[in-house]
Amino acid sequence: MLKKILNIVNYIFGSLFNLALAVTIIVVAYTVTIMAFDFGQTVFVDEDDYYSEPEYIIVEIPEDADGLEIAQILRENGLISSEWLFLLNARFNGSINHFLTGISFELNTGMSESTIMDTLQRIPEGLQADGTRIVIMEGLTNRQTADFAATLGHFTADEFLYELQEGQFTNAFLRDIQERPNRLEGFLFPDTYDLPQNPAPRDLIVRMLARFDEIFTGEMWMRIEELSEIMGRELTIEDIVTIASIVEREATVQSERPAVAAIIYNRLAAGMPLEMITTVVYATNTRVDMLTPADFQINSPYNTFNRQGLPIGPISNPGLNAIMAALYPANVDYLYKVRNDAEEQTHYFTADRDAYLAAQERYRFEADDENEED
Repeated sequence: MLKKILNIVNYIFGSLFNLALAVTIIVVAYTVTIMAFDFGQTVFVDEDDYYSEPEYIIVEIPEDADGLEIAQILRENGLISSEWLFLLNARFNGSINHFLTGISFELNTGMSESTIMDTLQRIPEGLQADGTRIVIMEGLTNRQTADFAATLGHFTADEFLYELQEGQFTNAFLRDIQERPNRLEGFLFPDTYDLPQNPAPRDLIVRMLARFDEIFTGEMWMRIEELSEIMGRELTIEDIVTIASIVEREATVQSERPAVAAIIYNRLAAGMPLEMITTVVYATNTRVDMLTPADFQINSPYNTFNRQGLPIGPISNPGLNAIMAALYPANVDYLYKVRNDAEEQTHYFTADRDAYLAAQERYRFEADDENEED
């Protein structure tokens, strides 16, 4: 009798183990399939498809449509190739819980699944008559963006920063961004955004990331490869945005931005520290006029005075002009710049160190004379 009981117990536990093993295998298989499909979308893309002109399609999502219904609509319009893979991916990254319904979206066949998912989570421009509009200026840091967004009164700056750090975002360009303390710094694109009533931090963040995805075109990705060959070093999108973020803060005058970008590339090529004051401002979280000599020795991966190479990441969220300057720097040999007009915010540029030092003295002397006259 005891032997029969033991056999029954062994059978039950054996069945439970097999069931658990089967469930584990299924979950792992689903996860690997989703990741492989998502990765394949960005790597194994036919070249002709990549450069073909995308077809724009207006897609209407019915009120209260579920994930499967949305996936079917997307497939019927030729925007995705597989309903179940799209659905699994949406469940895997949490997007399925945020898709908006009862709205028409303008999508195009050139969009990745990640971009489509992001688009389906934000209200299209022009439909926010009862919402909130916010204008984010170029060159703000994530902290400054959080402080400004908090003035809307719907959430705090800390809640915005928490979502930046802990939220899950599916934009394809974020896959290659390294882990660093100020996550997503540089990729919150400055623009005018319409938000729904009572917006959460995510409502603004997904819009800013999606806008970056829109402005960073395929031609810009190709330019990164071309620039890498020209400079003799492999550049990433993070490198370009980091350079653009420095250009944004160092050059107020638009016409000077390609020259400032050239200084950065020339110094990198020469193995010189970049010595950009705005990186110390970022590292110390202070203002230019409050910097002390000790600040320039601070031990920080953002301090370009006591370390070579680019800082660990962007120091601001640059606009399109600064990004274009980083992609298309001026063809000059400049290594130095000196502020020569405080009112106009313009600079004197040179490749000669002696001329640079002389310019420093000259413009410092002129500035002292102006102060005495005042």
